[in-house]
Parts: sequence; C-alpha cells; structure tokens
Amino acid sequence: MSEERPRHRSENPAGERNRRSRRPWLLVAIFALLLVALVVGALLLWRSLGEDLSGTATASDSINATADPRVVLTNAAGQISVEGVDDLRAVEFEVTKHALGKDPATAKQRASDVPVDVSREGDEVNLRTGGGRGTGADYTLRVPTGASVQIESEAGAVEVTGVDGGVEILAEAGDVSVSEVQGSVTVEAPQGDVDVVAVSTDTGQIELNVGSGDISLEDLVVGTLEASVESGDVILSGRFSGGGRVFVGTGDVTTRLPAEDTRELTLEANVGRVEREDATRGDEPSSEGS
Repeated sequence: MSEERPRHRSENPAGERNRRSRRPWLLVAIFALLLVALVVGALLLWRSLGEDLSGTATASDSINATADPRVVLTNAAGQISVEGVDDLRAVEFEVTKHALGKDPATAKQRASDVPVDVSREGDEVNLRTGGGRGTGADYTLRVPTGASVQIESEAGAVEVTGVDGGVEILAEAGDVSVSEVQGSVTVEAPQGDVDVVAVSTDTGQIELNVGSGDISLEDLVVGTLEASVESGDVILSGRFSGGGRVFVGTGDVTTRLPAEDTRELTLEANVGRVEREDATRGDEPSSEGS
C-alpha cells in the first residue's frame, strides 16, 4: 500500500505569487477611488456653501453740516456707531460694506456695488444703504455735538454717544446703547438689550419700548421716563431725577437708587418682582411680588 504524500498549502506556487503581486495594485485602486470621492464631495460642499463666502469694501467721506444738524441714517444689516465731536462742522462717516458671493472675487465686487446714498437738505443730512439680500453695511459716524440723531436699523447693534440733540432709534434686531446725551431719547427694540447712561434733559423724556431684552438705566436726569418690556429685566442705578413709569410683562424690576429718587416713579412687574435697594444707606432690598 503506497503512502500518501502530505498536501501542500498551495499546489500552484506561481499562481499564489501572481495574486500577491496584484494586491498592492488593488490597494492603490481603492485608495484612488476614495480620493476621487473625497474630491467630488468637497466640490459639492463648496458649491453648496459658495453663497456663504463674504467680501467687504470700505469707503469714507464727509458732508458739510451746521452746528446742530439732524442726522438720519437708514440701514439694513450692520453695526452702527455715532459719536458727537466738539467743534466739528461736518458729518464724517466710514462705511464697511459687506456681501455674500459664490467666490471671494464675486463677493468683493458685490460689496463694492452696495449703494450708499448721502444727501443734505437744509439742516438735515441723510444716509441710506441698500443692496438687497445678502448685503449690509457697518457705519461709524462722527457728528457735531449739537446734532440730533434718527436711526432705523433692521439688524445689528446701535450705539450713540455725546450728542446734545434728541435721539430716536428703531432697531428691529440688535442691542442699543445711548450715553452722554442732552436731549430726549426714544428707542424701540423688538429684539435686543437697551442701555441708557448719563442722559440729562430736565424737560425732555426717555421712552423705551422693548420686546424681548433687558433694560439698564444709569444716572438719568429727565422730565419723564416711560419704559416698557414684554420679556426681560430692568435695572435702574446711580441717580435718577424725574418721574414716570417702568413696566415689565415678564421679568424683574430692580432699583439701586436713593429712596428719594424713586418717589415719583411707578415700578410694575406683571409676572416677576420689584426690588428696591436704597443705594444711600445700603439697606437690605425690599421686594414686591407680582
């Protein structure tokens, strides 16, 4: 009886070597396919996000004005800063226009094309920015201290400081700050916080209407104060001279004033608390429930 010879793992060594030699090429092919897939995916992502590329263009100029001009600024989206400057007889402005595009060059060109209209009629200086969807402008203005200011903004923070005339602001969405003003102040802010500091106008008034946001009031001398918040908190601090009413729909009202400063001021919170702290004596706060 013949003895069986043990079987080897491979009876075709040459075929095994051929299969092994093809494996590196197979790996290279798989890697190449993955690389192509990544490139195609990146291209599709770039094309889908192309409109999010942003471009900017900056311009500056000035227009002659009287010592107490009325400055009216109407803007779509962007930050606005207005500063009163002593002995200035012009309205100086710098505007940074921005726009979206499919690529950087297109975005920059769209930003350059955003129109900024500037005109003067008598004592009134008007600035207006258009441009359409996906565009906006950030403004920095220097105006005579005697100026009064009227601002309408669709979106973006608004800051006004150092003017002696009245201030009127409609900020559809964005925070508002007003400081060192010698005239009446009117602010309407459906969505945003409002800070008013160091306003002094014995016979003028402050009128604030806030939808969702907080109000901070500090060191005010006014004839009357009318502040209303649908949802948010109100804080009064420093000193206050005048009378009026502060009303909060949902939120708290806190005063950190000498007791005599709030005698002619009505504080109300529909759903929330009213806390009075005598800043002169440092007494414990007294609370009034809703």
